[in-house]
Amino acid sequence: MISNEKSFPRGGTANLQTNGDSSTSNIVFGATQKKVRKAQKPKEKQTDTENNEQLQVVSAETLTFDSLQEHMLVMGVVKDADATSLQISLPGRMTARAQVADISDAYARVAQSYMAGDSSEYRGLSELFSVGRIVYGRAIKTENQEKNRTSLVLNLKPSDVNSNLKHSNIKKGFIFSGAIEEIQEHGCIIETGIEGLHAFMANAEAAEKHHVGELIFLKVKQIQHNADQSTCQCTKVEQDQLKIKSKNETNLDYILPGSIVKFKVTKQLKNGLEGNIMNEAFRGYVNEHHLGEALHTPKDYELNEEYLARVLYVMPLTKIVYLTFNLDISVTAEGLAKETDEGQLLRKGSIVEKARVLRHGTGGIVLLLNQKYKGLISYGSLKSNFKGNYDQDVVLAKYTRKSKHSVRVLGYDVIEALYYCSDDPNVLNEKLYTLEDLHAGDIVSARIVKQESKIGGYSVKIGKVNGIIEQLQLAPNIRYEAGQRLRCRVLDVSLERKICYLSNRNEYLSKGVKLLTTLEAAQTGKVYTGSVVKCESNFVLVKFCNGIKGVLHKQRVSGLMENSFFEGQTTKFRIAGRNLEQVLLTLPEDKFQPGEICPVEVTNALDSGLEVKITYASDDIDESQPEDEQKTEEFVGLVPLRLLSDYVDLQSAQKRTHPVGTHTNAACILQNIFSLREVPYFSENITKDWTTVQVGDILRAHVKHASEQIVELLLPVRNYNKLVKLHVKMLCLSTGQGVPVLLEPDQLLYVKVLSKEVETKTLTVSAKLTDVWSGQLTDTAKLVESYLDEVSQIKQTLKKMSAPIAKFTVGDTVNVLFKGINPTTNDWVYTVDGAATITGLMVNSLAGTGAAPEVGSKQPAVILWIDYANDILLISNKKRDIEHIGSSNNELPSNLIGKSGMKAKVLLKLDSIVVCSLKKGGTNPLVFCPLRLHPNDVEHSASASLRQGDFCNLAFIHNKLPIAVPETVWKLWKGVKRVAIVEDEKVAVKPKKIKLESVSPTKPMAQKDINGKKVKELPVQNGKKANGQLFFEDKQPSKAQIQKSNAVDEATAKARLPGISNFWDTDLSALNGKRQESVSSDEEEDAEEAAANEASASKKKRLSAKEKAKAEVKEEQRLREIEERNADPNQRPETIDQFERLVLSEPNSSKSWIQYMSFLLSNTEIDKAREIARRAIKTISFRETKELRNMWTALINLELSYNSSNFDDVLKEALNHNDPLETYLNLVEVLKSHNLKERLINTLNLIMRKFRTELQVWRVSADAYFWMDMADRVQPTLQRALGVLPKNQHINCIVAFAKLYAQNNDNAMAQTLLDDIVTSYPKRIDIWVLYVDMLIKCGLIESARNVLERAVLQKLQPDKMLVIYKKYLDFEQKHGTEVNAARVKQLAEQYVQSQNKTLK
Repeated sequence: MISNEKSFPRGGTANLQTNGDSSTSNIVFGATQKKVRKAQKPKEKQTDTENNEQLQVVSAETLTFDSLQEHMLVMGVVKDADATSLQISLPGRMTARAQVADISDAYARVAQSYMAGDSSEYRGLSELFSVGRIVYGRAIKTENQEKNRTSLVLNLKPSDVNSNLKHSNIKKGFIFSGAIEEIQEHGCIIETGIEGLHAFMANAEAAEKHHVGELIFLKVKQIQHNADQSTCQCTKVEQDQLKIKSKNETNLDYILPGSIVKFKVTKQLKNGLEGNIMNEAFRGYVNEHHLGEALHTPKDYELNEEYLARVLYVMPLTKIVYLTFNLDISVTAEGLAKETDEGQLLRKGSIVEKARVLRHGTGGIVLLLNQKYKGLISYGSLKSNFKGNYDQDVVLAKYTRKSKHSVRVLGYDVIEALYYCSDDPNVLNEKLYTLEDLHAGDIVSARIVKQESKIGGYSVKIGKVNGIIEQLQLAPNIRYEAGQRLRCRVLDVSLERKICYLSNRNEYLSKGVKLLTTLEAAQTGKVYTGSVVKCESNFVLVKFCNGIKGVLHKQRVSGLMENSFFEGQTTKFRIAGRNLEQVLLTLPEDKFQPGEICPVEVTNALDSGLEVKITYASDDIDESQPEDEQKTEEFVGLVPLRLLSDYVDLQSAQKRTHPVGTHTNAACILQNIFSLREVPYFSENITKDWTTVQVGDILRAHVKHASEQIVELLLPVRNYNKLVKLHVKMLCLSTGQGVPVLLEPDQLLYVKVLSKEVETKTLTVSAKLTDVWSGQLTDTAKLVESYLDEVSQIKQTLKKMSAPIAKFTVGDTVNVLFKGINPTTNDWVYTVDGAATITGLMVNSLAGTGAAPEVGSKQPAVILWIDYANDILLISNKKRDIEHIGSSNNELPSNLIGKSGMKAKVLLKLDSIVVCSLKKGGTNPLVFCPLRLHPNDVEHSASASLRQGDFCNLAFIHNKLPIAVPETVWKLWKGVKRVAIVEDEKVAVKPKKIKLESVSPTKPMAQKDINGKKVKELPVQNGKKANGQLFFEDKQPSKAQIQKSNAVDEATAKARLPGISNFWDTDLSALNGKRQESVSSDEEEDAEEAAANEASASKKKRLSAKEKAKAEVKEEQRLREIEERNADPNQRPETIDQFERLVLSEPNSSKSWIQYMSFLLSNTEIDKAREIARRAIKTISFRETKELRNMWTALINLELSYNSSNFDDVLKEALNHNDPLETYLNLVEVLKSHNLKERLINTLNLIMRKFRTELQVWRVSADAYFWMDMADRVQPTLQRALGVLPKNQHINCIVAFAKLYAQNNDNAMAQTLLDDIVTSYPKRIDIWVLYVDMLIKCGLIESARNVLERAVLQKLQPDKMLVIYKKYLDFEQKHGTEVNAARVKQLAEQYVQSQNKTLK
C-alpha cells in the first residue's frame, strides 16, 4: 500500500518562495526543509524530475497531526487497555486507539467465538498487552461527526502492517511483528501478514505460554525460498533486543518501527541531532525530546559518535528516518506509579509552584520541574488563551529563560519522557481535577452535561472530573436540563472506570447523614444510610458508598414492612453482621411511635404523595457545645396520597395546598409512613398499646391488602407488629347477594375487637357496619359536616396562595363561554369569563338532549360544585337552576329543619357526596347527601339508589346545614339506637398525659393549632426523646366530648374517692364540695388586672354630666386625629402596625415593602427584615416582574450587608426566579454601592461571557470600569464588544462608549469615536446632533461649530439637511453672534436655491 504525501511536488515549474528568516515556514513531512535548485543541465538530458526542486531537511521537527500521513507506519507504546480497545501513545504526544478487530485476524476470530459462547481461547486485551508494550501499525485518521473532530486509529493487524513486504526479500535476521495463529504440540504457527511467507515458532523457542491472536516480535532464524512461497523458522524477541546489524546495502522498507540501530551523529541542530544509520546508507534525525535522558540537550552528544537508537517512523516518500535514544520505554511507563530513590514522580493534576523555564523548544516551552523532571507547555495551549489576533512575541515575552511559573501537570508522555503542563489560571485554580481529588462522602457542585439513556440518568462534570448520576440516585420532582448545577454527594469513585458516581437526593444531602465508606466501619449495631437497588421475594439488596453492598433478608423484618421496600428507596439500615465482604442488614428501631404527632416540612411533591422532613435533636450529645448549638438530625418520611384526607375527592386538593416548604403536623403510622388525616384523631385519643386493647374496643384501621375474600388491615396499636386479617363476611352485610367489595390501599375502616389471644398475640376483629356504627343519622350528618369543613379549609388555603379558583363560591352565578363537547364523556366544556385558567364543566345528564350552543357564545350559569384540585367549576346553565339555587352560606332555612319527604333533583354524584336541588319553593341552597352512612359503609347504602338527573324524596338530618338523606334511608334508621359506642366517646373522659419531665417555667410548652384543636408540644430535652417520644402531644378531647362526658359522670365523680388508677383524674375541688375553674395563667393575669382596675375605679370620684361630655369630646378628637393620620397618604408610617396597614393596602408595591424593611433594619431587626422580604416575594403578583425584581435586589442588598455567607444562595434564588440579565445588572449596582471591587470584577467577567450579545452588558461594564478607576480596560472592552455584537448594533455600541468617555471627562476619546462614526456614516443625522450636543456640554464651542460646518457640506436629503440647518442656526443664536446666525441663514438659502435648480 503506497501512501501519498500532501505537499510532495508533482512536477511543473511552480515558483515556490522560501522565507529564510522563519524556521517553521517550510515544515513538510514533519521536518524543516529548504529548497536547493539543481544546476542547469543540457536541455536534451533534462527530465521532468530533474526540473523539480529537491527537498533537503535542515531541522529535526517531531511528528505532528498534519505531518502524519495516512496509513503511515508508526511506533507506539501501550498506555492503557480495557475490554474493547487499547490506548496507544504515539510520537509527538499524540494518542491513537486500537480496537479488538485491529489486533490480528486470529484474535478477531477468537473474539467472535467468545461472543458465540466459546471462551476457551479468548484472553482480554489487558492480559495480552501490558502497559509500556511497544507496538507498531498503520495510522488511520477518522472523523467523528458528532464531536466534530478527527481521531487516530492504529491498525496492528500483520496482514495490513506487512502487506508491502515480499517473501522473497526476507533474509535471516529480519525482525517483524506477527500474531499467534494456531498453537500446536511442537510449536506455534505465526500469522505474518506477508503474502507467501509461512512462519513457525518451535516450543523450545517460546519463553512463555502464548495465546491465540497474541502479537509478538519475531526474528527470522532460518528461511527457505521458493518461487511462490517461502518458509521460515522464527524465534521470539523481547522489545529491548530488537537490534539490527549494520549493512552496506539495505532496503529501508524492511527496517520496521521499533527496531534498534546504530545512529552516527553528524550535526548538532537547534532542536535535535542529524546523523546516519546503516553505515551512512540513510539519513536520520533525533528530536530534542527523544534524547537518552529527559534533561539532555543536543550539545551533550559528540559528533561522529555512534549511539543506539530506536526507529520511531520513516516518512513514506522522502525515506527520512526519525529515531529516539530512549530505549528503556517500558521502565519509564511503569515508573509512573512507583517511588524512586530520588522521590515520588509527579501524578496527573499535581501543581508545581516554581517551574523554571529552560528554553523555547520544539512544540512549546521546556520547563524544569522540581529540579529533576522535564515539563512542556505547548504553544497550542498558549494560543488557546487568546481569541482573534495577538502578538506572538508579547505572548512569549513572559517565558524568558530561568523565569519561574506555577503549572499543573496534565499528563505524562512515555515516548518523550516528559510531563505536559499548563499554566492557564482556569486550570490552575480548578480544585477538582482528577478522580484522586474526590472521596466518597464529599459534597460537590456538579454540572449536567447530557442525559444518558442507557442508565436513565445524567452524565455530569465536577470540575474536570466526569461523573454519573444514576436514575435511582436522582432527586424526584426536579426538572433537569443540560448546564444545570446540582448539589451532590459523592457515593463512589471508580478509578478503573475513570468515573465517579453521585446522588442529589435529599437523604444523602441532609446534615446528620451517616455514610458507610469502608468495610471496616461496618460494625454491628451501627446505622448507615443506603439505597435499595434490588427487591426480591426473600431479600433486599442495598448499596452504600464505595460500592459496598448489603443484604436485608425479609425474615429479619416484621410482616408489616415486608412489602414496603421499592427500588430507589433511600433510608437508614442497621448493620446486623458481616461475612467477609457481604454485609448483613436489619432495620433500625422505630424513631417515631405510631400515633406520635410530629412537626414536618414538605420537601417534595411526588405522584404517590408528599415527601416530608422531620428535624429533631441528635442522640449524640456533645457536652462541649452550648445547648443552643446542639446537633440536629433529619428524618425523611412519606405521606401517601391516600393519607392526606379521609375523602378520596379531596386528596389531590390537599396535596395542592401543601407545596414544597410548607410546615405542618403529621402523625406517624408506620416507621417512615406518616398521615395528615390522622392528626385530629390522635390529637384527641390516646394511642392504644397491646396491653391496653380490650375486647369491645373500636379501633381505627387502614387497608393494606385486599383480595376477593380476605382483607389485611393495619392497626395503629403499639407493640403489635402484625396485620389483622378480616374475612369479607365480617365487613359487608350483603355479601351473600354477590355484591363486589371495592377497597383501596390505605382506605379508612373502623374495627371492633371480638377477641384477644395473649399467648399467640392475635386479635380477631369485625368491621361490619352494625358493629362499629351506633345507627344514629346525626353521626352521619357530622361526617358530611367534616367534609364540608375540609372543603372550606382548602378554599381558604388556596385563597392565601392567590389561586384564581378560590374566588368562586358554590351557588354563585358566573358568565361562561362555550368551548365544545368532550367526545369521551359528552360533557359540555366552558371557559369562565374573566378567568382563562378556570374550566367550566356541565355533565351530560344536565345537558340532556338539547342542541349545543355555538362555540364562543356567552351564557350565565350557576356553580354546583368546585374541583379545587383541577381548577374546574361544575356548573348548570338551566334557567330553573339559576333561579332556584341561592348562594351557599351553609345555613338551612328554619322552615326545612327536620323536614322529610322534600322532593329534589339529583344534580351531581361525586365520590363522597351527592348534590341535589329542591324542586319547589323559592331560592334555596343546594342540599348535600352523603354517599356513605359511615366509613365502613362500603356498599354506599346511603345513596345507592340515587342517580344523576333523577328525582327523589329527602329528609334533613342536620339542624343548621342543608344535609339530608333519601327518605327511604331515613325511615330505615329512624329511631334506631344501637349499643355500639365509638372509641372516641370511651376515651373522652381520659385525662391529659402526665408531664414527662419538669419544664422550666420560663419556657412554657408551645401550643399549636391542628385543625382547630389546641395541641401542646413538649420540646426535646437534651437531644433525647422524653418517655420514648420525640414529639409530645396533649391528647385533650374536644369540648363537645368533655361536656358530654361531664353530664354523664358528674354524679359519680363527686362521690368517688381517688385511687391508684384515677389519681391524676380527680378534681380536688370536688372533695371540698367546691367547683374549681380551670383557668390558664394568662386568664389569671387578666382577672387580676380587671380586679385592680375595678378597685382603682371605685376609688375615683364620679364624674359629673359636664365632665363626661368633655371627656367624650376629647376622646372623639383623639380618634379623629388617629383616623386622619391613617387616611393621609403622605403620612410616613412610624410603627409596625402602620407599615402592616400600608403593605395590605398596596400589596404589589415594592416601595412600601422596602420602606418596611428599612424601618426594621433601623431598629436592628435583621431577621424580621429578611422575613418581610420573603413575605413580599410571596405576596406580590407574579405578573409584577419589576416589583419582584426590586424585592430580590433589596434582599440581595440585605444579605450582602449583614450576612455575606448567605449571599450566594440568595443570588442563585434570584437568578432562578427573575430574568438573569436584569438580576446581574442590578447586582452590579449593589456591588458598586458596597464598594466590593473584586467581586464586581468577577461579576463583570461573568456577564460579559454569558450575555455577550447584549449591548447594555458592555455599557454597564464600561461604566463600572470607569467607576473603579480602571479606564485602561474600557478600550479593550469596546473591542471585545464589537467582536461579538451583531453589526447592526456596532454604531449604538460606539455611541454608548463615547457618552461614557464624555461623562468621565475623556473628551478626546469621545470625539475620536463619534468623529469616526460621522465620517463613515454621514447620513446618521442623530449622530451629528449627538456629537454637537456633547461638545456643547463639554464647553468645546469651536469644535462644535467645526462639526456643524462639516455637516452642512454633506449632500443629504432635504429633510435631513433641514434638521442640520435648524441645529446650526439654533447653535449660533445661543452661542454665537448675529453675524454667524445671518451666515447660517444665507447658507440655508443657497442650499434651497441649489435644490430648486436641480428639480428644474
